[in-house]
Amino acid sequence: MFISVVIPAHNEEGYLGRCLQALRAQNYPASRFEVIVVDNASTDATAEIARRFEARVVAEPRKGVARARQTGFEAAQGEIIASTDADTVVPPFWPARIAAHFEADPALGGVYGPVYWPNGRPVEQLALRYPATWALRASNRLGRSLWWGSNFAVRRGVFWEAGGFPVDWPSAEDTDLSLRVSRIAPVRFDSGLVVYASARRTREGWDHLAHRTVVNIVNRFLLRRPPLPLPDLR
Repeated sequence: MFISVVIPAHNEEGYLGRCLQALRAQNYPASRFEVIVVDNASTDATAEIARRFEARVVAEPRKGVARARQTGFEAAQGEIIASTDADTVVPPFWPARIAAHFEADPALGGVYGPVYWPNGRPVEQLALRYPATWALRASNRLGRSLWWGSNFAVRRGVFWEAGGFPVDWPSAEDTDLSLRVSRIAPVRFDSGLVVYASARRTREGWDHLAHRTVVNIVNRFLLRRPPLPLPDLR
């Protein structure tokens, strides 16, 4: 089973090398997966670093994570398309475990797992390991799966049937896709499919994070409006 791994990247020279090094160290055959880095209007060495690690670089000059993910998914050649982020390190079994799920269930539309913050403060690490992971699992059991862009995979045909990403949205494009995929195909949550992301988002402050989360929930489910943009934190 051939897997395409898509990584959106805007000015990610400080993180991308670790992400790509981890993808180089996989126990899945290198001939059975590709790594696509979407250079999203970067002005630093993002594209150069990606090429150094022999990733396939696709340019998306229109800045925006939703556009970058969509461009990467459109370029993907795999039957399965996996998504992660430039500030994320995946374990050596990541694509193999993803492939095993889809091979075991031909009807499966998507699979996703937890995201941990190993460099966060103790309370932040606990929040991601327990309440956040419980919420991801609960959404799956309720039939309205919510995955994060740093750790999910979807069958290529299901992605297109679901309509792809909302490219004009400044954020939350990942969870919007997951909700639409949940309506048309089975989705599985795998608690062992863990990835390790940077806790850089907490630098904007928990009060701002909480406010944006509440506003986005209201916008998404009540007002049917796009979510708020995320500040650039590098």
